[in-house]
Amino acid sequence: MKFSVLSWNIEHFKGGVVRLKRVAVHIKRHKPDVFALLEIENVNVRTLMEQEFPGYDFALTDGPQVQEILVGWRRDAFDQAVFSQKREFDVGNDRLRPGALLSVRQSGVWYNLLFLHTDSGTDAPAFGNRAEMFGKTWSLKAALDRHLGGDGMSRLVVMGDLNTMGLMFPRPAKKFLRVDAPTEVAALAEAAEGAGMVLLSKDRPTTWKGSAGEANLDHAVATATLSLRRFGTEPDAPQVLVHGWPELNGPAQATFLNEVSDHASLYLEVL
Repeated sequence: MKFSVLSWNIEHFKGGVVRLKRVAVHIKRHKPDVFALLEIENVNVRTLMEQEFPGYDFALTDGPQVQEILVGWRRDAFDQAVFSQKREFDVGNDRLRPGALLSVRQSGVWYNLLFLHTDSGTDAPAFGNRAEMFGKTWSLKAALDRHLGGDGMSRLVVMGDLNTMGLMFPRPAKKFLRVDAPTEVAALAEAAEGAGMVLLSKDRPTTWKGSAGEANLDHAVATATLSLRRFGTEPDAPQVLVHGWPELNGPAQATFLNEVSDHASLYLEVL
């Protein structure tokens, strides 16, 4: 394994001693070389995480939006690391989150890790914003390929809460045209393929749970030629582990959902 990556949407994360400890325990269980936390709503979370993870460096997006993305990387895992905030991913709407791009170098090879939290909602504006944000992703992939001489090995990994919840498009007489969530996920996979990337397989079908049920909102996409670990012996074994509330049942699951996060984390390993 070259390095491991974890992405996790922690619902409205402002810190708090008890919740912070539970979040830190979950992350430390995986020992990721890089991790990104979404829905950070208090800049003090960065200081608290620095205390919990003294061997890591951290960067935090910054802007007029309410929620930020915190990225941490193990200091001794890489020869070089460069963080940049990709403001174009807010698609001209300053309430949306920018992309958080961490570029890391190992043995002379650069890897680009983009963490996204796309627009949430089944209304037409949110659906359109997601489509545009995905389009920015494919443009970034093409730009990286050009920078590398067109060999197609940009080594790009995209992870995060992509909010693939479909569309309820209004029509006359208060009727709606429904684009369901699986259709949006399938379209994402097709668009990724067209950009030389692949929507990675997960070991569980859903990543979020709330009063409306469960949903498949969090995803990972990577350059098609990038070598990733498969968690199993079968040729089509999953490439991403979904951990957190889906592993629990009954009161333990309810406690995790209420006191930690309604999203599960995503974990993968680059080989």
